[in-house]
Amino acid sequence: MAVIVAMTEKYANDFAQWKYDGEYSFYDHNTNNVDEYMDGTHFAYLDAGGGLMGYFCFGEDARIPTVEKDVYDDGYLDIGLGLRPDLCGKKLGSSFLDEGLQFAFNSYGMTHFRLSVAAFNERAIKVYTRAGFYAEREVTNSYFLNTFIIMKCVRSLITK
Repeated sequence: MAVIVAMTEKYANDFAQWKYDGEYSFYDHNTNNVDEYMDGTHFAYLDAGGGLMGYFCFGEDARIPTVEKDVYDDGYLDIGLGLRPDLCGKKLGSSFLDEGLQFAFNSYGMTHFRLSVAAFNERAIKVYTRAGFYAEREVTNSYFLNTFIIMKCVRSLITK
C-alpha cells in the first residue's frame, strides 16, 4: 500500500533527477533548487517498501505562470503531481491521482480541486477526465510559451 509523506531532501533530490522520454522531458525538474520542495506544500508518494513512486504539491506552488491575467479564481485547491518516469503508462495514474485527492481532502478539507496540464499530455488528460476533472480554459505558460489546460473537479463524496 502506498503512503504520502512530507517531502524530504532525499526524496526531492531523487525526483529532481527523473528524466522523462520525448516530449514528456518538459516535466524534468531542476536539480539546483531542491530546497523549494521543502516548503510544506510538497509530499512524497512512497510504495510499501519506502521507494519513491511520485510526488504531490498543493496550493499556489502547483500553479503555472500564465500570460493571461487572473486565471486562478478562489475556492479551489491547486494540485501538482508527478509519477516516476518508469511507472508512467502502466495504468497507475488513476489510483495515484485518487490517493492524492484523498490526501488533499484529509489534510486541507477541500473538495474543489484544480490542476494545470500541458495540452499535449493526452495521457494525463484522460486520467484527469476519468477522475471527474473538466477543462475550464486554455492558457499560455509565460515561461515556456506553450499551451496548458486548466482543469477543475468537485469531489463532494470523498469518504475515507
